[in-house]
Amino acid sequence: MASSNEATGQGPFNWRRTWALAVAIALHAFAFLLLVAPMAPPKQVQKEKERTVQVNFIEPPPPPPAVEEANTNAVAAAPPAPPAPPAPPADIAAGQDVSYNSRIQPKYPPQAIRQRHEGTVTLMILVAVDGTPKDIKVESSSGYRELDQAAIETARKWRFNPQIKNGQKVEAFVRVPVNFNLNQL
Repeated sequence: MASSNEATGQGPFNWRRTWALAVAIALHAFAFLLLVAPMAPPKQVQKEKERTVQVNFIEPPPPPPAVEEANTNAVAAAPPAPPAPPAPPADIAAGQDVSYNSRIQPKYPPQAIRQRHEGTVTLMILVAVDGTPKDIKVESSSGYRELDQAAIETARKWRFNPQIKNGQKVEAFVRVPVNFNLNQL
């Protein structure tokens, strides 16, 4: 009686061929997984830096001089002289107490993380006598709208110790840099 392999025209079962085929399939599967699996960036050693921010109070610019109305009965009135540009603040030194009562770190916008956006936003904040931000403007942009907006939204929640001049709390401008760095996430 003939074996079933001989009846179908095949030779005897070959273990070497089976193992070689299994290894080839395994190698191809491993190579496919390497191509499909997302590559994670290597972990970078993060040095913990001291997070100190220097805050400098700046005097608000003086209000523009009031323009007097010319007499309408005058035949030829000379045009008013253009107002002089405001002088730069003379006192840019920090006030007596420039620390924060509370400073929350801004939340990194998810869109900025996905698009790998980084930068520093410099805010000009008018600090009211109660320590709350009265007015917040972007003095220099990070170059990315979502980072600028995140800095402004967070700055609204900050509380400062107001500047003290001659024993009285006064409104003052403060310049605050807000750094967005993906390595510090």
